[in-house]
Amino acid sequence: MTTGMGAATNAAAAVGGATVSTWDQGAVGTATTPSEVIELIQRGRIILDVAAADLDAAEAVLGPFHEVSCHFRDALAEARRAWERLRVHYGCRAVTQALEAPPHALMTLGLPPSNDSAPPSCAGSERPKVILLVIAGFTYAVRPLPPSPEAPALWRLDRLPASEDGPHQPARLADGSYQCDCAQWIYQLADQPDHPQRYCSHLQALRWLGWL
Repeated sequence: MTTGMGAATNAAAAVGGATVSTWDQGAVGTATTPSEVIELIQRGRIILDVAAADLDAAEAVLGPFHEVSCHFRDALAEARRAWERLRVHYGCRAVTQALEAPPHALMTLGLPPSNDSAPPSCAGSERPKVILLVIAGFTYAVRPLPPSPEAPALWRLDRLPASEDGPHQPARLADGSYQCDCAQWIYQLADQPDHPQRYCSHLQALRWLGWL
């Protein structure tokens, strides 16, 4: 698992006033190990979904013909072209497998560049405001929520671009058990302790990262 910006180059892509790294076409040829390929594919998915969210936000606030909206529309078109080239290079099967893998690419918003890889356990000003990652093929903006006696570890997950599915709040409870408010957990797993899949995709991802 890597948390640095690695294969991407720094360029402006605004999300709530923060900055995300954009796509580097040369990175496709430099990813050699399976872990690097997974990270690169997940990074490409994040950048594509952030570009779509940026355009939605710009059009909602400024209208579709404002120059800022046009900028984000161009950025989305570029991200789509890069994503298609990535799919052609590695193949649809490899891309699908990478998107279903645990989170390998983490992008942080709200940190100075020197602290870009700070983990969510950091306190105060060192903690990122938002962490972007891929869970089960979808990009999520992940925010730590204040702990409580009932839930010592609690997170908020928002889909990007915005979706009716969510937000979700996966948690580790005081008794050591886990819960999530997603449909997969509520309707398939919560009341079936013998189910071969013990956790929903959100709980699996955060547990794999060591955040729950």
